[in-house]
Amino acid sequence: MKKNKSQLFSVFGILSILLIWFVFSSLTNEEMVMPSIATTVNTLFELLGKITTYSIIMNSVGGMFLIIIIAFLIVLILIVFSYRFKLFKSFITPLMSLFKVLPVPAIIIFLLVHFNNTIAPYILTSMVIIPLLYEGLYGSIMSIEPEVIDDVKTYTNINIHVILNLIIPTARIGVITSLLQSFGVGLKVKIMTEFISNSPKTIGYQLNIARSVLNMNYVFAWTIILVIIVVMIDLLLNYCFKKTQ
Repeated sequence: MKKNKSQLFSVFGILSILLIWFVFSSLTNEEMVMPSIATTVNTLFELLGKITTYSIIMNSVGGMFLIIIIAFLIVLILIVFSYRFKLFKSFITPLMSLFKVLPVPAIIIFLLVHFNNTIAPYILTSMVIIPLLYEGLYGSIMSIEPEVIDDVKTYTNINIHVILNLIIPTARIGVITSLLQSFGVGLKVKIMTEFISNSPKTIGYQLNIARSVLNMNYVFAWTIILVIIVVMIDLLLNYCFKKTQ
């Protein structure tokens, strides 16, 4: 019963968004300012009917998956050292804090001066999600019952193999939450950096082109594609979580 109510209110939430969109579109009555739902849907299907669209999605979203995988492996190594050597934890914490407070525009300018516009989004996105993943995963691991960790220590040292096969499955709720947050935040940062740096054959580049010619229907259509992708990733991870319970 509660599940049905939750689904019903989710539908109401979606309908409310569509209603607000319809009202604003009707009030402005200007497609270049606020495209109608019908125009945006037509543009969406137009994009989905092009092969180049999927190539662009792969460049942006596929690159995000690559960043997540590499960042996850780096974070695992950092967590092993942080757990086994408290001095390393003290050393790495200020660096992670620094990455979080650095102004993004300044980093983008620095990266574009020293790297090309294709590599810059990857570097900046990694700098943003590594601290986020590190804090989330380390916090999830530290929240495990001390008795479990003590039992592990009686047989072996804490290493990547133990973390992957025992500790992460035990703390899977926090792990999945951290991955979802990292993917969502990372994708936003990556698209924004692609937009600013004009990275070719990316979603950010397409948004920049649409902005330059005031094609707001394309901006909205690409936004919908991004939302669908994030929702699908969310559903996939939650499905994997339920299967492991």
